[in-house]
Amino acid sequence: MECAQNTLFRDDAREAAVEALHAATAIYTAEPVVDDLLAHVGWPRADRCLVDPSCGDGIFLGRALHKLLQARPAISAGDLVAVLEGWEVHPFAASQARGRLAGQLAGHGWSAGAAAEVSVRIVRNADFLTHGPVEGRRYHVIAGNPPYLRAVNIPAVLRAEYSEVTPKYAQADLLHTFLDRCASLLAPDGVVAMVTADRWLFNANASQLRQELGRRVGVRHLERLDVSTAFYRPKQRQKGTPPRIHPVSVVLEASGGRPLTGQAIHPGVPDIDVASGRTLGDIAGVRQGPWLGTPGIFVVDEDGARQLPPECLVPAVGPRDIVNGKIGPIRRWAIRTDAGEPPPAPVMAHLEAALPRMALRGRRSPCWVPPESWGPLPYDRPSLLIPRIATGVRPVLLPAGVLPLNHDVSIVAAEGEPLTELEKLLTSEEADRWFKARAPRLESGYFSVTTTLLRQLPV
Repeated sequence: MECAQNTLFRDDAREAAVEALHAATAIYTAEPVVDDLLAHVGWPRADRCLVDPSCGDGIFLGRALHKLLQARPAISAGDLVAVLEGWEVHPFAASQARGRLAGQLAGHGWSAGAAAEVSVRIVRNADFLTHGPVEGRRYHVIAGNPPYLRAVNIPAVLRAEYSEVTPKYAQADLLHTFLDRCASLLAPDGVVAMVTADRWLFNANASQLRQELGRRVGVRHLERLDVSTAFYRPKQRQKGTPPRIHPVSVVLEASGGRPLTGQAIHPGVPDIDVASGRTLGDIAGVRQGPWLGTPGIFVVDEDGARQLPPECLVPAVGPRDIVNGKIGPIRRWAIRTDAGEPPPAPVMAHLEAALPRMALRGRRSPCWVPPESWGPLPYDRPSLLIPRIATGVRPVLLPAGVLPLNHDVSIVAAEGEPLTELEKLLTSEEADRWFKARAPRLESGYFSVTTTLLRQLPV
């Protein structure tokens, strides 16, 4: 009895996890995007088989079936099942996919019973990652829109299961897991044709994934998609709110294509993308301003600053202090301390009173040390401040003695390189195009500005 109850609890927990996963990842691809990908892989052709590893409501399978019936109108049930296959972990989505296929077959002259029977054989209501194809199975075309979800957001029950069957390098995101699994199932002349989020192409934590995939596949096709038209809205998603991703369509092939390595790939940027000369990192110091934790502790306002020794304070700014392209009046100060020596009594008293409010990730020992050190940052020299989230590279002159905060980028010219020349470079049309082609996209036209990327800017 106890064993049966434990099994029931496990089943209930997994069912709830599948529901949560579906709610987080059910983003369905628009028909024109699907048709374009199928055209890129030449579907259908001869007896090549196609599988969708996370078929959702069956849009990829439906379009593949439509084209297959056009090419082979008299195809038998056995041949159809042999060349078309789908997997879907969510029961309702699987039933939607089966219904889509059955409707198409019925419209093509099949009886309702035969159409329903074949659709059930094509669409498996099972988890492709844990209960998927047997070892040795190989596919000519693996097509679909796999789920994108960072590992930390995958329900714990499923995360534990997936970690047992997935290499470490493919565990950071569910998309990574699907890409790795699919690449391992390709026939020698097979292709993976998918709509994915773009982040696996350039994020540092996907470098080993790219390298491992590159041992098996190359890139045949890659292009950005318009997020406002690439997807249609499943019933449980709010109308008018596009997915918070930046999609691409990608075709990976086992027998050729552009080499895939650990290096970042930027959609739309030519294969050869190496600066032929100096970069910004060669002529300027490019650094992040420190994160000093919860406001009111190591960063104080005017009232707090009046209570502390002036020699322990440094003017500090962030994006909200930029007014019409210039730094406005100083309204915040950073407390400067030395890890090897306790600060003056007024500073220690302030910190002891305020530190209980510090976020856990910002607590250090000894207690007067800020969350991130800013000793090496040359704030004593004029620099250019670039907000870390921006619509482009928009440098603002930062006077000497002012500290940039919260990971905003500070660019300090090297000896003999005037800031005015750097500012002219950064605001040029060429720099803007270069940056926007490579910077990680955020929402509403914003980009993530990183020191790593800016150091590579050709000069």
